[in-house]
This record gives sequence, C-alpha cells and structure tokens, in this order.
Amino acid sequence: MQHLFNFTMKNFRQSSQKLEILSNFIVENYNKFRKNSNITNKPLIVGLNGTQGSGKTTIACELVKSLKTTNDLSVVTCSIDDFLLTYKEQCLLAEKNFGNKLLEFRGQPGTHDILLGKQILQELCDVQQKYSELQEKLEEGGNLKFNNLNVSIPNYDKSLNNGRGDRSPNWNVVLPPVHIILIDGWSLGFKHLPYSKLKEVYDNASSCSKLKSHPLSHLEIINENLKQYEENWYPFFDIFICIDAEDINYVYQWRLEQEHNMKKMGKNGMSDDQVKDFIDRYMPSYELYLEILNSENFFSGNFKGNKEIYGRHLKLTLNREREIINVILF
Repeated sequence: MQHLFNFTMKNFRQSSQKLEILSNFIVENYNKFRKNSNITNKPLIVGLNGTQGSGKTTIACELVKSLKTTNDLSVVTCSIDDFLLTYKEQCLLAEKNFGNKLLEFRGQPGTHDILLGKQILQELCDVQQKYSELQEKLEEGGNLKFNNLNVSIPNYDKSLNNGRGDRSPNWNVVLPPVHIILIDGWSLGFKHLPYSKLKEVYDNASSCSKLKSHPLSHLEIINENLKQYEENWYPFFDIFICIDAEDINYVYQWRLEQEHNMKKMGKNGMSDDQVKDFIDRYMPSYELYLEILNSENFFSGNFKGNKEIYGRHLKLTLNREREIINVILF
C-alpha cells in the first residue's frame, strides 16, 4: 500500500485532477496488460466502487470521453444498477423475504440479476475477441464482415414506479472495439464475511448502529448473497478503483442532492424522508464490508487471479464537497 497524495486541495481543479489520476491509473494498467500476449484481445475490465452520490457515474462518463480523446481507447460503461431485477421480480423477492427490510426494495446484494450481468460481461469480451480476429484477417488481406458484432446492455430507470424504478425497455447497443469495460456500483467489491466474523461485528455494534435495526438472520441473507457476485462477476475484473467518503454519513447529503436534481429535470423521485429511509437500508452493508474493501487490495485473499496484484487497486478519499483528500495505491 502506497500513499500517493495526502492534502487539502484549496486551489486545485478537482474535476480535472480526479480525471487525470484515474485516467493514468487505467492507461498504465491497460498498457501493462497489452504486453501479455495471452490477453492482447481481451478488454481491460475495471471495477469501480463508490458510495452513493460520490460522483462515480459522472466520473465514469468523463473517463469515456477523456480516454477516447487522449489515447483513442473505446470505453464501455455500465452500472450494477443496470442489472437490477425488474420491478415485478423485486416485488416477488420482497414477498418471498417478507419482513426483511433490506430486501424490500432495490439495491442490496441479492436484488441483481447475477447471471444477466455475467452474460453481458462475457458477451462484451467475446465481441472484442471476434473484432480483433477480423482486424487481423483484414491486415492479412482478408475480407471483413462485422455483421452481428454488437452487445445490448440493459438500462435501469430509477424514476419509474414513483422512484422505485424498473428495467427500461430501451437497452443500449454497444459496437466494437471495446478496449475497456468500466462497471460501477456502491457495493461492487464487497465480499462476504465468515459467519463468526459477521456475528462478532453484529454483537459488538453500538446500539445506534444501523446493524441493530435488523435481525442478524436478515444480515446473514445479504452476506450469503455476496458469494454470487464473488463467483460470477469479480473474476472478470483486472483492476479496481474505490471512491471513498471521509465520513460515510456524507451519503445522505449526496443522495438527497441527486434526487433533487432528478426532480429538477422533470423526473419522478423520492421524498426527502423516503431518501433517508432508502439510505438507512444501505448503512448495514457499509458498516460490514466497506472498511475491508478500503484497507486491503481487492485482489488479495482467496482471489484466484494474477498473483502480481500490486498496482491494480486505487483508492480516492473525498471530503464532504467531493474534493480529493487522499490517494492510495494498493
């Protein structure tokens, strides 16, 4: 672990600084991975964790433009929200787990279509592989046929059903080349805890902890659900980025700002009380899993990936104004 920066930025162009740090991190790893002949035709897949309202989706969009302009790299972005269950499926899940507030609405581990997400990630890798093979044939004087070389990615509309959301019928169609895939999510990178550790954290939590708002048995279900993400999504990741909040309670303010902005654009959204209730349901997972993700290399532990893990995990810490106050490379 190496601290790259640790400062208060008074006269700093925050937006461009975030973009520069993340762009350099991605490009350096992209170039390093290209040197491996076994993965020359594979997209670099970037996992991006960020608390709600931290600006992870905004920075992802900026990275698409920047990496194309500066390095001619085509970046495909998606969010774990894109793979949320449909509204109908979510209602059925809530009914099946009646009384479990964590699964009543969207967002928690267990409310995503894991197999759909895995399928899309694999299709994006496959389409880039086929595209690269056709490019090689073209260079050898062959004929190019790019028919059916595309991938459709689902899109989730949070404004539907009075802010409860649903999968949109309009999916995004992606065409190759796909040099980089960037997938973001508030819980992306969270890993399940052994039951003994889960119970220890729960038993030792203070009475004001959001953990105590839920029975341990309900938290066990969320903890068990994380295994599906670890088994089906995480093996795709080549590098990982965390955008952390100096104080996790900033999430309430940030999420309210997002909801207000959505309403200004004429979309339906949640009331302030609904937003607070919504965020309250996320706090137990933050308490259980965020500290480990932000203090350890994502690729360490039992992860069966490349053993050369240093330099593949970057963490930015933001203050209340979303300004960078620390950067750590794992």
